[in-house]
Amino acid sequence: MTSIVADIGGTNARFAIAQPTDGGYELQCLKVVDCQQFAGFDAAFHHWIESLDRSVPERACIAAAGPVDRTEAGGRVYMTNLGWSICADSLRREFGFAHLELINDFAALALSLPKLGSEDYTVLRDAPRIEGAQMAVLGPGTGLGVAGLAVENGRYHVLAGEGGHANLAPATERDLQLLQILMRDRQPVFNEWVLSGNGLVNLYRAVCELNGKRAEDLTPPDVGSRGLDGSDPMCREALIDFLNFLGSTAGDAALYLGGRGGVFLGGGILPRIAELLPESDFEQRFLDKGRVHGWMETVPLYALKAGFQALIGAAVQLDN
Repeated sequence: MTSIVADIGGTNARFAIAQPTDGGYELQCLKVVDCQQFAGFDAAFHHWIESLDRSVPERACIAAAGPVDRTEAGGRVYMTNLGWSICADSLRREFGFAHLELINDFAALALSLPKLGSEDYTVLRDAPRIEGAQMAVLGPGTGLGVAGLAVENGRYHVLAGEGGHANLAPATERDLQLLQILMRDRQPVFNEWVLSGNGLVNLYRAVCELNGKRAEDLTPPDVGSRGLDGSDPMCREALIDFLNFLGSTAGDAALYLGGRGGVFLGGGILPRIAELLPESDFEQRFLDKGRVHGWMETVPLYALKAGFQALIGAAVQLDN
């Protein structure tokens, strides 16, 4: 059965109609819009619905960047980094959906993992995946999403959380020095205060202070481009520190969720700076978990390529 699927992040909203195919889904009428151009979700949704030249499916799944509060009427989500509220009951009544579900965006991304092929990701650690083992997915973008996926009797169960707001831990003396600087503005320093777009700017400013340099007023793309082309050593250091923190946090996710079925890294930032992975201590930080180092070596690690995997996961939610 065809269905409306949406993936609403802190920057972009993605809408499509999911058409089941043999073993997967085809995304039709796909559209990406800038969230800042709309006053709220309803306006963005109306904008896309009005562009359709076909009948509107009677069921929908909306994946949004924020914790979903379950209610008798179907749930509500407040988008932490955007300020939008989405109410399942209101949408169902307004658009006449027979069935509508709200889920977390990284929960949707987790649900997509069994549907992905080798063309959808890059292998970072080629350890054998253990069939039936839990999987984990996390990724820095506007915020930091984290979710897990477990399988039991052939049925997948998503483990949605808000790991982006867990406390960021130092693993080296340099980490500790950077966190001490960051703590002047935020206590505690949580994961996405560093591992996000704005977090990259926070980290750049801390790196400048650590080196006795004056920070410029840069945007996340500025830090990324200057760091990648080597024109600004402070930006370059910030990108390397970013990848090091991400490696530690990905390793933490593997431990929390028992991710021997694979840890997948998504989000919009990593694909843009992945060329710096060999220059960083990313893999070492992922593995360096003390007495369970040997266990960590059995965990495969992947980087998701840019795409619309969360939309596939939203379709899986409706059919699961």
